[in-house]
Amino acid sequence: MERIKSILKVSEQGVSKPFLCTDEQDGVRWCKGSHTGLRSLVSEWICARLARRLGLPIPDFAILKLDVSEFRNWRGYQENPVPEIVTEFNQHVFGSLNVEGCKDVVDPKAELSHIDKKVLGKIFLFDKLIHNTDRTDFNSNLLVNGSVYIIDHNNAFDPRFSKNEFADEHILREYQDELAQDEKLCFVRSVVELANGPFLEDVWGEMPCEWTDAGSEILPLAYIRDVLKEGCDV
Repeated sequence: MERIKSILKVSEQGVSKPFLCTDEQDGVRWCKGSHTGLRSLVSEWICARLARRLGLPIPDFAILKLDVSEFRNWRGYQENPVPEIVTEFNQHVFGSLNVEGCKDVVDPKAELSHIDKKVLGKIFLFDKLIHNTDRTDFNSNLLVNGSVYIIDHNNAFDPRFSKNEFADEHILREYQDELAQDEKLCFVRSVVELANGPFLEDVWGEMPCEWTDAGSEILPLAYIRDVLKEGCDV
């Protein structure tokens, strides 16, 4: 498993306060760890793997290790308090590659006018299937730099998910009908097949035991499978 080479800074934006780090290949990644909660980490990994398998635009991602002693040594030189990204019980983080030249999407009509509308429709449908209510007008979790990228799936599998509220609040709601009915059905069928087959268990097994041992109580695999198998009305 790849390791964190150095910590650069903590983000001043965002509720989860990700850490900007470099990996052993000198890639720059936004990393989340213990400070965001194990439920968050499990959701991030599973949704990232699903998105990649479904061909959705997502920055490169990885699970990386950061020794707690190295983190605490770095933290000792910081002027202000920083969140505890790793602990003795969890020394792994979820790292999303920093894509150069990106900015947060605020006005999708203007900033995404050059993006294939079917891709935007698939992103909307994907969020509906994973019960992700955290892509709104106020917090798009979309990046654009000529291409579009989806990020931050830590709040997926929301037990309070409401289809009506989701359709009203999603930032890409105007693109929900860009896919033809047969395209929607095909996409939903792909997700359900992934939930029914070995893919989901394989993805679960890729995570460190610190995440899954507790994750089985915080966000059970059976619950995730049920959400994905539920599909949705298209």
